[in-house]
Amino acid sequence: MHVLCPGLLFELARRCLQVCPSRALDARIYCAIHGVTDANDLITAPGIEARAQGAVLLLAPGLRDWVSTPRFTSDLDCAKSLLPPGVLAISRDPMIVCSTALAALAMTQAPARGWHPRAADRAAPTPAPRG
Repeated sequence: MHVLCPGLLFELARRCLQVCPSRALDARIYCAIHGVTDANDLITAPGIEARAQGAVLLLAPGLRDWVSTPRFTSDLDCAKSLLPPGVLAISRDPMIVCSTALAALAMTQAPARGWHPRAADRAAPTPAPRG
């Protein structure tokens, strides 16, 4: 299990209150709560499009996989899934719930509960290979 970076979580919590919902922000949140780095270098049109659709490129020895991130910033159930155990949100705005959850994670270092199961059903975009 990785250690959450409080500074990054607070930054993302603040962004949730400053910007409109976006799949790119969903991708940043996914990386922060899972302690992974998006290997998408954003230098190709397909890479930029993949990020805009909320996809994260995971690289490890023998692994190159695109993951479609949950819609944390636009789906209330996905936003609620970020709340640490024992923390409740009374807002119905996914961005406010997302901000609350990320700030609570930063303060408590508790693991996020996961994400909405429907997110796993969404297909990740497959950018064209570089060549």
